[in-house]
Amino acid sequence: MSSMQVNRSNRGFSVLQDGPLDMRMDPKATLRAEDILNSWPELEVGRILRDYGEESNWQFLQKQIVKAREMGGLHSTGDLVKLIQRKCTISKGRQGWIKTATRVFQALRIAVNDELQVLEDSLHSSFDCLATGGCLAVISFHSLEDRIVKKTFLELIHGGEADGEEDDDDDLTLPDIDDEDEPWFSQRVQGSNGIVLTKRPMTPSQEEEKLNQRCRSAKLRVIRKA
Repeated sequence: MSSMQVNRSNRGFSVLQDGPLDMRMDPKATLRAEDILNSWPELEVGRILRDYGEESNWQFLQKQIVKAREMGGLHSTGDLVKLIQRKCTISKGRQGWIKTATRVFQALRIAVNDELQVLEDSLHSSFDCLATGGCLAVISFHSLEDRIVKKTFLELIHGGEADGEEDDDDDLTLPDIDDEDEPWFSQRVQGSNGIVLTKRPMTPSQEEEKLNQRCRSAKLRVIRKA
């Protein structure tokens, strides 16, 4: 996902620009966001909003999207944004509906492109391509992605399943390592197949955020192959 894709209204990724409800990363793919909104079962639409958008109001939005089908359906990003604007409370103002729309757009984009499974598969393939001592650095931009990167990195270094559900980085009991050659990390997770160099993800500094606001949610994790 790049800024160039977001800024092109005809791709359907932008909340603020009207365009077709497309959202395909690969223009040759067949599934579009419009198909999900207008024809997928109601429960599946709700699951996408809940699981991929982490939208707390997913049940209400699910019903409104299905109800819109009776009026001809949703066929542009503008149609979807207007639906969200109408259903968001006035007290939340502009930021309220934009945040909700962003979560809904994220959910649809992930579903259209099967992004989470593609991410996991890509991490395994990339790690396989590394030479001994080679590093893989991954920047994620929301919690769903970061969770998969963290879990997959642990699986890769241990040669299988990650040990337990490591939802909190503080649950990992690891030794502090002071390395003058690599001061950007202080702790590692050691495994038989490699080392996770970032117990906790690196995040942008305040100076970086001032230069590029879109980096504010970025998280960097790094793994080294043994």
